[in-house]
Amino acid sequence: MAQNDKNIIPRPLGRGCHEVTGEGLSDKNVSKAHRKRLVPYCLSNLVSSQKAAFTLAEVLITLGIIGVVAALTIPTISRNIQHAVLKNQFKKFYSTFWQAVIGIQTKEGRPVKCYYWNGTNPYTGKCTPKCKEKNEFGSCIGGYVCQETDQTLPGDYNGPLSECSSFHEELFLKTLKTTKICKDKAYEQGCLPKDFRGTDVVNSEKNPDQEYDPAGYFADSPVKNNYPVFVLSDGTYIIEYYKYLSSMPQYVVDINGHKGPNKWGYDIFSFTLVGNSQVGINKLKSANYTTDKGGKFFDKMYDEVFNNN
Repeated sequence: MAQNDKNIIPRPLGRGCHEVTGEGLSDKNVSKAHRKRLVPYCLSNLVSSQKAAFTLAEVLITLGIIGVVAALTIPTISRNIQHAVLKNQFKKFYSTFWQAVIGIQTKEGRPVKCYYWNGTNPYTGKCTPKCKEKNEFGSCIGGYVCQETDQTLPGDYNGPLSECSSFHEELFLKTLKTTKICKDKAYEQGCLPKDFRGTDVVNSEKNPDQEYDPAGYFADSPVKNNYPVFVLSDGTYIIEYYKYLSSMPQYVVDINGHKGPNKWGYDIFSFTLVGNSQVGINKLKSANYTTDKGGKFFDKMYDEVFNNN
């Protein structure tokens, strides 16, 4: 190294590069050998000091991937949250309704005669029901008789129902926290949500090539115009089959009232009371009239809520 190289002082120039200077020295005093050593040093620092960054294309691709993942996962998460909420609401309704039923039987101190047979019908093998006349939709409109005797079915063929009217009076008017009653014209009076649809409408939406009885069980027009509806204090409403304080224990419930989705098998379920002569009413059971696409019947929802199935 030349003697003058000892006095060389590197001065920062930015980006890790240096200018060679020295006191009283000019550029010509720097040896050629030292210049050769400084040039690679300058270039290497220049390259290493540059900060890495994403290009615009890379950013757009990343954002696109995030958007696709969000579009796929958010609806699923939303559905899961909604289903969890509905399960809790179902559990609350079931517990409230069942405790009311049990409370009435306990108060009476005996089985209440308002249920369908749970299990074997005592008339099995003795009387097979036969419809005398059906309408164009296949619904029975002429009543049933015993096929073996051609006699009218016994009054308790489906179950002992003689105390249903008094039971419903106790249930809806005294035990449950009923805040509004629509004995008829429930849709017009606001007991039903604006987007309520009866069983015939729901079934027609699923199977547009088939016609369904507009006067069938919980069909659209009868429910909106003739069936009674009881609204509870938490907004839950219960539709009673056919008429006010009916003699048949069949119901439809919307577990979250007028709130959405207002779909059968999601927040709307049909069920009946079943039991036996020893204990009376012992279970709420699916009526299975219809579900919207992807919906569940009452018993399936019960299993998910109480049995984790």
